[in-house]
Formats: sequence, structure tokens, C-alpha cells
Amino acid sequence: MGVVIKAGSTVLPSPDKLTTSDEIIWSSNTGRSSSGKMIGDVVAEKTTFAITWGVLTKAERDLIRAKLASGFHPVTVIEDGDTTTITAYRSTLQGEAIVAGGQTYYKGVTVSIIQQ
Repeated sequence: MGVVIKAGSTVLPSPDKLTTSDEIIWSSNTGRSSSGKMIGDVVAEKTTFAITWGVLTKAERDLIRAKLASGFHPVTVIEDGDTTTITAYRSTLQGEAIVAGGQTYYKGVTVSIIQQ
């Protein structure tokens, strides 16, 4: 089935690579005590999706850019039948522009989707 990424209700182009990170967020007073024991409280767990596309058309890259605009938005990732929906923001969208046959393509486009 592959990986499906939806920004709101819009399905984005299928990525070539998806890396999932689950981050534990600790309280601000977390640290080591004088005995060396770790102290603190877990306040949240957050998910980050690092997404890579091999080659995209300009239209595909523009769609990703428009649907993953600045701010917080619902993003759904469906991977092997498991569905995860988070309210997220994105990192810098980057990729290398190349021209072939008079058309613009983007190679190695990457972005991270980070849970709010």
C-alpha cells in the first residue's frame, strides 16, 4: 500500500522515504540531582515525520508548499494500515531545482512535520 500523507483532506505525492521519531518532552525542572539520579516529569510525547521525495514536478512541489503552509494544520500519515493524525507545523521545505526537457523538477525534496 505504501505511505499516504494528507494535509487536511488533500493527498500529497507519495514520498520515497518516511522516518518517524517519537520525542518525549520533559518538564522544565528535569535534570540530574546531586547524587546523579535523573529527576523530572514527562509532560508529553510528540511525533515528527521526516519526509523525502525523490523527484517531483513543479506542480507537485507547489502543492506540498501550499498545503503545508506556515502555521498549524492537521496532517494524517497512513503507513501499513496504521493511521496517525496530528496537528503540526513544518520545517523548511527544501529541494534542488533541475530543468529537463524545458520542464522544472525538484530533486531530493525534504520536510519535517512536527507535532504541535
